Amino acid sequence: MKPEELLDPAKFPEDLQWVAAQQRLHPQDPVFLLIAWHWNRMNACEDSVRLALAELKAGIDGRIDALAGAADTVNGVNDALAAVQAMLEEKPALLGKQFEAELRKPVTDTLARLQDIEKRLAPVARDFQVAQRRQLLATLLIGVALGVLSAVIALVA
Repeated sequence: MKPEELLDPAKFPEDLQWVAAQQRLHPQDPVFLLIAWHWNRMNACEDSVRLALAELKAGIDGRIDALAGAADTVNGVNDALAAVQAMLEEKPALLGKQFEAELRKPVTDTLARLQDIEKRLAPVARDFQVAQRRQLLATLLIGVALGVLSAVIALVA
């Protein structure tokens, strides 16, 4: 800005026009020139501050949007994790049912075979018990016969 433009009181804001009128400053007065220069510098500074604030606000808004997106993502992840947790909580029951369904047929088949074997071995077991009783009876009879023989020999001798 040129000094001639600074000296035009019509371009000043109302506050600065009031100061010039109240103090009766002449546009050629060096104090008037200093006040006008200072006013021009402050105006430029205010513009710089407004620009910096606008840039700061734009930067902060971008970061806020990014944080909002991140928060939405975290909420989505939390929802997904809750769904996974619910599914995992149900999984043991499902695995138990599946395990039971898969093992039921082999266990049932094995039990049927065991019952069939038991029925087939029942006569053999009875024959084995009869043989054991006969062997025990034979052992008893041999013991009695030896005892009687021993007694006879003892009496004769």
